[in-house]
Amino acid sequence: MNEGLQNRLERYGLSLYMIRVTLAASLSWMAVNALYGDQFLYFAPLAAILITQGTVKASLEKGIYRLLGIFLGGVASLVVGRFFDVSGFSILLMLLLGVGVATACRINIQAVTQIGVTSILALSFYQDSYVLWRIAETFIGVAIAVIINIIIVPPNAFVKAKRMTYESSLLLADALSGLATGGRGYKQAADALDQAGRWLKRGGQEQKELHFTLSHYKYRSELKKLMTSTAHLKVIHSYIKGIAEEVHLIPSHYVAADWMIEVVEATADCIAIYGTKALSEDADYQASLADNLRRARELQLASFSELQGRCSLAAIRDLGAVFSHLNRLLDEVERAEFDTYAAASDPSGLEVARAVRFVKKGLSHKL
Repeated sequence: MNEGLQNRLERYGLSLYMIRVTLAASLSWMAVNALYGDQFLYFAPLAAILITQGTVKASLEKGIYRLLGIFLGGVASLVVGRFFDVSGFSILLMLLLGVGVATACRINIQAVTQIGVTSILALSFYQDSYVLWRIAETFIGVAIAVIINIIIVPPNAFVKAKRMTYESSLLLADALSGLATGGRGYKQAADALDQAGRWLKRGGQEQKELHFTLSHYKYRSELKKLMTSTAHLKVIHSYIKGIAEEVHLIPSHYVAADWMIEVVEATADCIAIYGTKALSEDADYQASLADNLRRARELQLASFSELQGRCSLAAIRDLGAVFSHLNRLLDEVERAEFDTYAAASDPSGLEVARAVRFVKKGLSHKL
């Protein structure tokens, strides 16, 4: 669906969810009527309406739970209905059997609820064919609803997910540079770090959802790279959180020192450069990640070496924890760059990545 068309439709109340629900329900009724018209035609469109969710995964899960609940509820009603007429006692016995067993087996609450509904309806309409018709038509409704969710998706979902991940990488770089007093300040850095964490989590969920859609099949190779980048950025996020915790243990004059600001900002630049090269559409971006990684490592090594002669043992211990996180962060950026090439499934690109990584390892050993 075109993004401009979706915006125009939503102004008239035709949201993507509403379009999915109405199409799924209508097609379900038509399918059942064409296959075998009967008195329970409404079960298929009813299932389509109830299980249609915002994502394919959520719709599929709800559909499975609904089918499971109908099956178990039907079995319970058939067993009780063989021996008892419809009454308060038979309903009590049926619910104890169906809902009780399902709860004891720790079946999802959505399925448990459906067991109760199906049990009462099946007992009220009691006939052997009722349960079979309902299972069959519910399955048709669920299948059509899931297919509609696969076909009708938000426009430019991949582009939006990629942009969100890219902006998260910039937020991570901004948060890291802000942890030093010379940056934006600790409070702003903490807010940026929290925002980046939320976006990375949401972006990861949206990327997984894209695997279930047909319209984004053309992005399959890029999607693999995007998921790889997101996984590495989540690790980087955890390292920055560790640095933020360690900063509290360091005397303020160390945090405010020019050498600390320079080290932290050089490391933050590496995150921003990786994010821009891997996730942005800026083809003219010329910054060299390899050069910046080497510079950041040199600054870390030189700064920490100088501290050992003029700091107390306690200060060196606390500063060492920060420098350890900073070094691991650079290693993670390096791994992210390598894996981004590897995820592209391009043999030539993979060979280039291996060569780059080999050279970088040689440089790091020399340092």
